[in-house]
Amino acid sequence: MAIYRPTIPAALGLAAILFASLLPTGQRNAFADDAHAGPLPVAQGFSLSAMKVEITSGTNRATFQLYDTQAAKDFYAQLPLQLPLSNFRNAQWMFYPPHKLEVTDREAYHDGIKGELSYYAPWGDVFMLYEDFYAGDEMHRLGIGLSGIDQIKPMNGTITAKKLTN
Repeated sequence: MAIYRPTIPAALGLAAILFASLLPTGQRNAFADDAHAGPLPVAQGFSLSAMKVEITSGTNRATFQLYDTQAAKDFYAQLPLQLPLSNFRNAQWMFYPPHKLEVTDREAYHDGIKGELSYYAPWGDVFMLYEDFYAGDEMHRLGIGLSGIDQIKPMNGTITAKKLTN
């Protein structure tokens, strides 16, 4: 009889999944105020910046704090924007800023977490995740949600994205 011996990366991945399953549901998403009172997280080793963005559609509103990455800075520099929304795979709302964002391979990731604001380089779209989502190698995190997780999914039509000042 063969004995399965997981590799270290497989064992670490399994441990991460088990740990995440023990968290209360609200702590599995990227939103800070819905279930997370401590310091805001760091993604892929990137710190959060002071840049904050509000995205509205009708009466629905979500706010995001951007990471200190070139793509996030490029997005922030294009604000304010008013753009049409497109739904993708019932997991995200996406919109296309007028200019593509500069990205690096180091910033790419595979799996999106509910409540994140991200950028998909091949298509040039910015998207808000209202469900966890896997899309491949070209997703780039722009920021995490600070409020409005429940207001992303019902958005439709057009969004207005603007800078928030403290």
